[in-house]
Amino acid sequence: MSAVFDPRPEPGAEDVEVAGLRMPPHSVEAEQGVLGGLLIDNRAWDKVGDLLKGVDFYRHEHRLMYAAIGRLVNAGKPADVVTVFDVLDEAQRAAVGGLTYLNSVAHSVPSASNMRRYAEIVRACSVQRQVAALAMDLQGAVQGRMETPEIMAAVDGAVTALLGLMSGQQEREPQLLEDLLGPWLDELEQMAEGKVVTFPTGLTALDELTGGGGRRGETWVLGARPSMGKSAAALTLALNISGRETALVLSQEDSVNMLLSRMVAHTGRVNLAVLRNPYRAEQRGEMAQAWGPIAEAVDALRPRKLYVDGQTGLTLQDVRRKIQQVRRRDPSLSLVVVDYLQLMTGNEGDNRNQMLGVIANGLNKVASDLGVWILLLSQLSRKADEHQGVPQMHHLRDSGDIEGAGHVIVLLHREHMRNKEAPKDWAQMHVAKQKNGATDTINVRFDGAFQRFSDWDGPTPVVGKGKAGGGLN
Repeated sequence: MSAVFDPRPEPGAEDVEVAGLRMPPHSVEAEQGVLGGLLIDNRAWDKVGDLLKGVDFYRHEHRLMYAAIGRLVNAGKPADVVTVFDVLDEAQRAAVGGLTYLNSVAHSVPSASNMRRYAEIVRACSVQRQVAALAMDLQGAVQGRMETPEIMAAVDGAVTALLGLMSGQQEREPQLLEDLLGPWLDELEQMAEGKVVTFPTGLTALDELTGGGGRRGETWVLGARPSMGKSAAALTLALNISGRETALVLSQEDSVNMLLSRMVAHTGRVNLAVLRNPYRAEQRGEMAQAWGPIAEAVDALRPRKLYVDGQTGLTLQDVRRKIQQVRRRDPSLSLVVVDYLQLMTGNEGDNRNQMLGVIANGLNKVASDLGVWILLLSQLSRKADEHQGVPQMHHLRDSGDIEGAGHVIVLLHREHMRNKEAPKDWAQMHVAKQKNGATDTINVRFDGAFQRFSDWDGPTPVVGKGKAGGGLN
């Protein structure tokens, strides 16, 4: 690589010794090599576009040049010294050193053959700078006069950033509309062709109402009163999805063995009561008929891409860490079930409403940061027992912030629990909120013995008013 003349001094040039000691890791030559290779051969963008973002460049002028080249290439236009100079505004032209420096960079390498290696050097230096900055932030938090919650918040932020670096995520920066439209059209085309962009729940009416199911980065809230079947509904979704995608169930209420019993009951259509008390079932002569379906269910479950965890009292950091642990084994992780919100723990200094609000919003951020679909289960308040018909969003227990955290809020209701005249297998899912779609109430079938939700294939039952609150607690 030939030397490039740059009349502008490096930062800190007024004190060379101090600047040399404190200069963050970077390689001006590698950055020039990347930019020069791109100006020589625009096709080299395919070698570096997946690895580098503008923020990875140490020098500001190099960030401007890289962004301009990317804008032109993504628009299908040639990117050379003249066209790059042309798309820059007056202030940016001065910042990059004008045509003189652009031309020097373009002649800094003879070809684009070593582009990928140059890009790897630039990226490595960028990671080193980010890690060093995180370390300094943590050191300042520990040495400063910060309270424990503030220190833990700083640690959580650093962990989030480090996990992002490990998974290849880049620091986000504002993007020009022109650069975003191409990827948006690609996703629209994939959806039109039926390619996997959403994750179907397996419940036809719910998938139709939500535009195909869940999406990466979304948080869904599934709320219900006790004994309505919210854990069974969440497990139904996880089992339906795990035949195609990877799912993780974080259960704070059921043990792992209880989860396995529910899964076998669901998959093999084995009465859950038999699995919960096999000795009694054996005495009644019921186990002889159950062993065959149990064995078939176990065989059917083995290939499922479903991870389970039974730790209680989860924190936000626990959830984030467990997701990352699974992603290291299977990067395709799609759905994460958290059962349930009110069993999680947070800062002791917050009152309960504040704590649950922080957790709900924190889980929403986890979904966005790690690119997973989170299904968060939540209790409803007792006021839902007094309400005729399906519950409403204001019945979400302990925290109004839950309403804001959810992209989609589904409230589960079984009328039979208050009115025995209603069909025992009839359940309703009230989609009370959907940021990008309509709200409605759908009918589903619930088979309690098998812990299984499925499509409702009949008309909506018509029943009289029953006694509110019966059989819920």
